[in-house]
Amino acid sequence: MKLVTIDIGNSSINIGFFTEKSLVIQKIKTIPLLPFSDYAGMINEFMKKENIDKMSEGIIISSVVQGHTDAIKKACSTLSKKEPMVLTHKMKTGIDFQIEEPEKLGTDRIAAAAGACDLFGAPVAVIDFGTATTLNFIGSGNKYKGGAIMPGLELMRKSLFSDTAQLPDVTISKPMSPLGKDTVECICSGIVYGTAGAVERIISETEKLEAESFKIVVTGGNADLIVPFLRKVDHSEPALVLKGLRFIYSLFDSQ
Repeated sequence: MKLVTIDIGNSSINIGFFTEKSLVIQKIKTIPLLPFSDYAGMINEFMKKENIDKMSEGIIISSVVQGHTDAIKKACSTLSKKEPMVLTHKMKTGIDFQIEEPEKLGTDRIAAAAGACDLFGAPVAVIDFGTATTLNFIGSGNKYKGGAIMPGLELMRKSLFSDTAQLPDVTISKPMSPLGKDTVECICSGIVYGTAGAVERIISETEKLEAESFKIVVTGGNADLIVPFLRKVDHSEPALVLKGLRFIYSLFDSQ
């Protein structure tokens, strides 16, 4: 199936062009918001460069930046004869939401959960190291139990720089030791080891609470930096949200 899946996130817009055997991904910065014609031009130019067939069988969008949804939807309208679908919690996803107010759950988290269950099976914990670091726990029977949200690495870095008088703006890099020998090393150590430690503690406490062991699946733009500092990672899937959207579309298409 030729399918276009779109993940509109806080930092980037990821567009996945699927065929039966391949996936090509285009990344566009979320900020600033552009006119739909600019997005259409960038998408068409990318497709031409990558020799991607312009006509697809369908389009599905996940968005956590609602101000961008209409522009991207309009920009992609010429790529398929079908109206682009925008993911909501009400759609068939294969996930049984056992939480309050599922309508407030980010659709990127819904897509990632669906993708993880499809690719790796439940019980599974999905950790997305993006603008925010999110944890999602899906138990046996694909029951979505809940999760946690904490600042992502870049949000931590920006906060330390903007909200203190003396700490410098740094580029986050892999710390060589938990013991920083200067201010920059201390910041990198605190952010990286702190994130890894928080994630492992939340997983440990959740497994005790649920009396269940979860496969650990990681994704997100900062996953590669954090993975070496986690004691257990079963799968790393950079395109998890896009693949989850593909799976959700397949459920809709088979109805």
